[in-house]
Amino acid sequence: MKELTELAKKWVSKAENDLKAAEQLLHSKEMVTDAICFHSQQVAEKYLKAFLVYHEIDFPKTHDISFLIEECKTVDKEFDTLFETKADFLTEFGVDIRYPEEFYIPSEEEARECLEICGKVRDFVKGKLKDVFGSK
Repeated sequence: MKELTELAKKWVSKAENDLKAAEQLLHSKEMVTDAICFHSQQVAEKYLKAFLVYHEIDFPKTHDISFLIEECKTVDKEFDTLFETKADFLTEFGVDIRYPEEFYIPSEEEARECLEICGKVRDFVKGKLKDVFGSK
């Protein structure tokens, strides 16, 4: 169990770095909205993967937030509430937006929304893993 806890903490650490990057980009002189959306998606993805790793749930290499939520629901049905936060909206920013074939620059409003959504996912998962990461 200690190894699982350590691996989950590594996922969270990487997610926190993505969150810092997204927040810094949001407040930069020239906002890079596609990067904010990408890093926001990464925060949600990595927090969900931390939960799955901790609970010994294998998952394929994926950036699909809906899939990861469904996998988390096999442990805790309350993960269904993440669909109400529109967490699955973040999926499109994980891969497609990063390639020229799907070129799209999100609006400032979309970037702020992505950051808000990832914050909700982060808070939710941290609450579920409070025995691992403390009550904060």
